[in-house]
Formats: sequence, C-alpha cells, structure tokens
Amino acid sequence: MPYYFHLRNKIRDKKERGRVIENLQKLSKQLDSDIPDKDADQNLLVATWNIRDFGKVGTRRGFGKREPETLFYIAEVLSRFDFIAIQEINELEEFEEVMNILGSHWDYIATDVTDTSLGGNGERLTYCYDKRKMWFKNISGEIVLPPSMLISKAIVDTEEGKRLYSGKQFRRTPFLTSFQSGWFKFDICTVHLYYGEESGPALRERIEEIDRIARYFGKRADAAAKAGKALILLGDFNIVHPEHETMTALLKAGFSVPKTLRNPTNFSGDKYYDQIAIVADPDVLKHLEAVSDKPKEMNAGIVDIFKSIYRPAQWSDYVDQMKKSPNGEALSSETDLKKYYRDWLTYQWSDHKPLWARFRSNDAAAYLERLKSETRVE
Repeated sequence: MPYYFHLRNKIRDKKERGRVIENLQKLSKQLDSDIPDKDADQNLLVATWNIRDFGKVGTRRGFGKREPETLFYIAEVLSRFDFIAIQEINELEEFEEVMNILGSHWDYIATDVTDTSLGGNGERLTYCYDKRKMWFKNISGEIVLPPSMLISKAIVDTEEGKRLYSGKQFRRTPFLTSFQSGWFKFDICTVHLYYGEESGPALRERIEEIDRIARYFGKRADAAAKAGKALILLGDFNIVHPEHETMTALLKAGFSVPKTLRNPTNFSGDKYYDQIAIVADPDVLKHLEAVSDKPKEMNAGIVDIFKSIYRPAQWSDYVDQMKKSPNGEALSSETDLKKYYRDWLTYQWSDHKPLWARFRSNDAAAYLERLKSETRVE
C-alpha cells in the first residue's frame, strides 16, 4: 500500500510513528500467514467485516474518536481482499481516508444512512473493491419486501373480501449489487440484520428478518444458475449459534455456509453473528469446503484481527488516548484502565472479525472443454 503518501503526515510524532510501524509490520506478517495471496486472474477473495461505528459523529457512546493509526490498520486488512462488504459505516469521512490510503485503484458503493427511528444506528452498507480485479455491473438496489413477506405481519380480511397485510420492512435495508471478476459472475447482498433481544418477540423478529432475506434472495437461484451466476449473501446476521434457529432460517432457503466459517466471529469469541452464505454450482461449494493445516491453502476463513495488535498486553501504549475519551478521562488506576481498554479497543478497531471466502475466477479451461465438445464432429 502507498504508506509513503500518508504515514509521515498523519502520524507526526516520531515515537508514536515508530510504534505504529511496528504494529503494521506485525499485522502484515500475520495477514501474510493467515490469508491466501491475491493473484491476478485465478481467484477472487471476498470478505465481510462489521467495523464498529465507523465514522459515527460524536463521542461514540463516550469512547471517543478513532485514532489516525487505526485507519492504517483497517486499510491493511482491507487491502488483502479483492472485495469487501462493510457494515456499520456511518458518515464517510473516515472511510474515505482509508480509501486514500488504499490507493486510486480502489472504489466503493454505499447506501444512504438508515433512519435511526427504525432501530439502526444511522449506518450505511458499503461495498469496497479493487478495480484492477473486478468490475461493477451497474446494477444495485436496496431490497423492499412484497406485502406477503412482511416481517411480523398480520393478515386482515376486510368486509369487501380483500386481504390486507400489516407488517414491517427490514430495520436496516439489505443492499444488493452485481459484480464480475474474470469469469466469475455474482449477485451479492449484504445485511446488518436486527438484533432485538436474546429471547421473546424481539428474537422472533430477528429470525424472521433472516428468513425473509434468505427466501427473497434465494428465489433468484434458478435464474442465477441459468445466467452462470453465484448468489452471495453475507454480513452481520446476528446468528446465535450454528445449531440455532437463526442459522436454520438462513440455510433452509438453499444457502450453504462453509464449515470453516461456522465459528465465533466476535471479539469475545462467543458469538457467531457474521456469515458468508452461497448458492452456487456444486463445484464452487466443494472448493470452499477445502480443508488444510495451512491457512493460506484454505478457501474460507475468519481473521483473528486481535492476534497482532490491540492485544491485552498493549494497554499501556494507549493510556493517553484512552484518557482523551469521555468515558476514560477520570480513570487512573491500572485495574480500571485495563478493564476500560477491553471495551475501548473495540471502538478503535472493531468488535467483529472479518470473514473471507476464495472463489475461482478463471474458468477458461472448462469453457474451452465445453466448446470443444460442442464442435466435435462425429
């Protein structure tokens, strides 16, 4: 990445810059080990990442602004993929700084912010992609459910014999686009679905949201197969557990989730919120299920972004930054600062881990073989 354009100007204190450089070196080394290399035309690396309150105006629940150094760490992670669906981007100023760090060959498409009165936090759903590797097919839109699929709906028969539906749309509207990379064509939909509560009607609404988006998007499967497209549904589903009804609601619509992605995806290591689900040719699904002892040979995985930087042992590096935030300014004891650091770092970095899947994007050999069989003279 073109650090030379930005790092010296954004991090002017030499001591601080030295620490940031060491962190970038550690992070880069980890990502080199844990994620397959990007290549020119053989594979496509698709990822999803919920970056907590990215660009949110104000004090972000009292945890303060994101520090400039974190934008370099975020850019380093994004640079390892070809296409990333990002949830929880609010205003775009911070994100555009990350785009500048990534370089001119990167671009993005974002929705407008959601209405906070509907239950979200005024966020955008965003696709970020490397233009050298793929292209936007000029199709995009937010999904609006038909009356018969409304969430928590009630059906009322009127005296005139008409049926009326009363229910809800998604709290945060899913975002659908079409892209292509090499031979690989796909329609992709990203979500940040309603959380609600851990039980009761609010959990039921979460399950219904998962069910509706999976069924609505899944109805495209036959048409997608005829057009040679894959369907990719990804993002923050707020899945409780792979065996829970929240996951069942996703899978019963015909989507598949690679087994390597059915692991905790949050900072604390106890939640399964994020997923990448696919409807595609059986060979594509078989490819994603490949298992290896070497992470770089895997075709799907979860990146432990907390392994190299913002580790527990680094809390003392960030005392000054923590004390600049409203929630941390009065803290003085080591015990209190260590405890606060655990929450504070998730507002700097994120409380979610990125998930990724590697798809084959070069089908030239198979195409030539099919063409050969069609032109064979008996």
